[in-house]
Amino acid sequence: MARKTFRKVITSDEYISQINPENKKLMERFLKNKNAKCSDLTIKNYRSDLNIFFCYNLVNNDNKPFVKLKKIELSEFFDYGLLDLKWSGNRYARMRSLISSFSDFIIDFLDEEFPDFKNLVNKAVTKVPKVPVRKKTIIMPEQVYGLRDKLLEEGKIQECAYLMMLASSGARISESLRINVNMIDENNTAFGDLFLETTEELKTKGHGKTGFMMTRFLIKDVFLPVYKQWLPIREEIMKKNNKEHNSMFIKSNGDPITVAGVNYWIKKWEDYLQTNAYAHMFRHFIVSDLTRKGCSSDFIVAVMKWKSGGAMFEIYNDVEDKDRKWKEVDKLKGVFGTE
Repeated sequence: MARKTFRKVITSDEYISQINPENKKLMERFLKNKNAKCSDLTIKNYRSDLNIFFCYNLVNNDNKPFVKLKKIELSEFFDYGLLDLKWSGNRYARMRSLISSFSDFIIDFLDEEFPDFKNLVNKAVTKVPKVPVRKKTIIMPEQVYGLRDKLLEEGKIQECAYLMMLASSGARISESLRINVNMIDENNTAFGDLFLETTEELKTKGHGKTGFMMTRFLIKDVFLPVYKQWLPIREEIMKKNNKEHNSMFIKSNGDPITVAGVNYWIKKWEDYLQTNAYAHMFRHFIVSDLTRKGCSSDFIVAVMKWKSGGAMFEIYNDVEDKDRKWKEVDKLKGVFGTE
């Protein structure tokens, strides 16, 4: 029951090999300049997106040098992205930002080679609303803890521990696999002993080569009971396969599990949840669950360690105001009609 996302591939090794050498050179110089400032994944995504742009340019604009493209040709590429490639608003905005940044790089660093070049993106490419193309999955506590009980009943302790990792932290999928056994100390708590805090910082999403380094909080009573059941099983598997590393989640041969491995678990959970499942939905889950329990947005922002607090809370809180726990409600009970 995977979320449906349209995908059309317009690049190929053959097309990439035919990209105008001048454009290839500009692309490599741009990526080299960005490499010191951006993560490896960001650079990989930049390269992929530029290949899409220049393969389109090869087919539709006779492989024209980038610096000679006209406004209408840029506009037509982005129209193609929306209409033929079915880009979401976010995908469109990401590509628009990249092509604009690429243009600025030429102006800032290569103005002697291309003195007449201008950044045409703002004039040629209109902005579009960031409307998601995939339906958001909202899961309730009874679904999460029902799945927990089912996995425990079936003896799938490691899967259950990973489920509780996501449900207790809201960590992104890559972050969740960076939290290792050396980072968990049940005595290293925060917020009135209700949360565990990792003993070390881990890389999270953010600008720069290393992203943001920060500790993560996990709801103690959600994560710890199943984690304690998993640890001796993990130790036995590691010993049996003569492996030594601190990854929390592992394959049957003792090697660290991969993103593909945990995605396989999450895909299987769909049968029980009866909805599309993906790791990021647990980020919505923890924020919404804390909101239902009456936690303030300021508290939730502190738990999640968001830099742009209020904006992020609005994105991840799926609870309508009428369904929230308001302290004012208790004050109003029994007072109406008594004046």
